[in-house]
Amino acid sequence: MEQLQCHVKQYAWGKYGEQSEVARLFADGHTNFKIDEKTPYAELWMGTHPDGPAQLKKCSTRLSTYLAKNPSILTNNNSAKNIHLPFIMKVMSIRTTLSLQVHPTKEQARRLHELDPINYPDRNHKPELAYALTQFELLCGFRPAREILKNLQTFPSLRLLFGGDKYSKPLENCISQMKHLDTVNQDSPEYQNSRKYLEACFRFMMVPNRSDVNDLVSQLLSELANGLRGSLEEGTVEVIRKMSVDFPNDIGIFSPLFLNHMILQPGECCYYAAEELHAYLSGECVECVGCSNNTIRAAMTPKYIDRDALCSVLNYKMTEPADYLVKERSVNGCVDEYAPDCKDFQLHRIRVETNSTEQDMMMPTLECPSILVIVKGKGTIEEATTENQLIGQYEVKRGDIFYIPPKHNIRFTECSEDIEGYRTFSDEIGPDHDTRLVTPVQCNVPTINEKMFKLDADMEEEPTAVVNVQIL
Repeated sequence: MEQLQCHVKQYAWGKYGEQSEVARLFADGHTNFKIDEKTPYAELWMGTHPDGPAQLKKCSTRLSTYLAKNPSILTNNNSAKNIHLPFIMKVMSIRTTLSLQVHPTKEQARRLHELDPINYPDRNHKPELAYALTQFELLCGFRPAREILKNLQTFPSLRLLFGGDKYSKPLENCISQMKHLDTVNQDSPEYQNSRKYLEACFRFMMVPNRSDVNDLVSQLLSELANGLRGSLEEGTVEVIRKMSVDFPNDIGIFSPLFLNHMILQPGECCYYAAEELHAYLSGECVECVGCSNNTIRAAMTPKYIDRDALCSVLNYKMTEPADYLVKERSVNGCVDEYAPDCKDFQLHRIRVETNSTEQDMMMPTLECPSILVIVKGKGTIEEATTENQLIGQYEVKRGDIFYIPPKHNIRFTECSEDIEGYRTFSDEIGPDHDTRLVTPVQCNVPTINEKMFKLDADMEEEPTAVVNVQIL
């Protein structure tokens, strides 16, 4: 095991100072770090990605360099200077809505990178899993067809945004012809046609420089003030009103009318793959993502909006929110597993109590590398080989982050306080980022200075707590 020094991202949407679990957790694990109450602390990155590479605490070596220099199943007998894990594990603290966005598949990412390596700096995809630490709200995937139809019939502003009689009416007619709207057959011709009509509506909505957006936003807010609800719950109405304050006259204000509004309670988990439109709204979570930073944005951001790529990448599936939930599977008395249909990551939630049995305190031995973060408690971890030859013992506490090599036996020998931790792992080989171009993402604000430079992938830095300042 190697204890890690990791990175915090100061995105503008993060919670400020002590209000941020990211800041508190990072401070507990990085002794030289001091929390600034005026600074937003949005994400704690734990992985090898060049935009936030973890370092070994004991020296100045990046984890990716260490993996390349120490033979394992990851090295694959090559001579790369850096070996990357296929995932990034994060803790997120969200104060206000993130951009409305989608991530490409691997094939789409490859094409986008070839066409525009500045805005799409790598060739990898970015599936995502979010495990709620607190109540956690997000928009995810297009609403079921019956709810989109009801909102089109209820809100004239949405119907106009979607193209009125020319584009919205064919979608309404197609959905109306679908049988059993509560249990839609997604293979039916009517459903497949409705996806095509929804795409036409969305493309019309995303036409650049529309002159009617301000008026339509005002109309929507008036409709809500007059009691129109359609398929919206009151909580969703409040989300729309907050968006209108945070992002005045932004087209993204309409997104809760056609996207699922999901409210996860602590311990609940959701997953979405590429091609799914989504936006995080509020709360704190553990997130697992593919080792990529490729994002195609739609709204609620000053960053580059690639409308053509956005409309081409979306799958336009109209889906029940429950379809995105990931159920836990008990591994033993202390470990629950969240395993979505994704090869890039799986997540273990670890809860060890002071009175847990010795058998339950033994963690599953994994054939692949993993990263463990402790978010609560204090105790001792014992590390051994597969032959149970003792390697070492470590005092662990909240804020500690570890890289665990493949096939190492890990068990908690004692807990002075109940422990909670999260461990992300994958059998996949990570992407090659050695030739990656690291750039600020192109911004819609003309005062941003665009600079492009090649990452020195073998660069090693002092193992200090690193905080990255980035624009929204």
